[in-house]
Amino acid sequence: MQLAIDIPDELFLSINESKQNLIKIAKQKLALELYENHKISISQGAKFLEMDIYSFMKLLSNHKIPVIDDYDIEAELNTLKGI
Repeated sequence: MQLAIDIPDELFLSINESKQNLIKIAKQKLALELYENHKISISQGAKFLEMDIYSFMKLLSNHKIPVIDDYDIEAELNTLKGI
C-alpha cells in the first residue's frame, strides 16, 4: 500500500529538508506513534523502517518511548515466528 500527502511548495521550501529526508522523518514519526499507541509491535516497526529490532528499540528510547511497557514478549515472539 502506498500513501501520498500534498505539501504546498512554500511549506516544503520552508522545511528545508530533502524529499528523501522528509519521507524518512514522516515514516519514523508514524512508526513511533503507532508503536506508542500499541498499534504495531517492535518487529513490525523495525520492518517498516527497514532496520533491525535493536535499532528500532534505540529509536524508541531516543524519543522517550518505553521499549518495554506493557510489552507482550510472547506475542512478539509469535509475530517473529509467523504464528
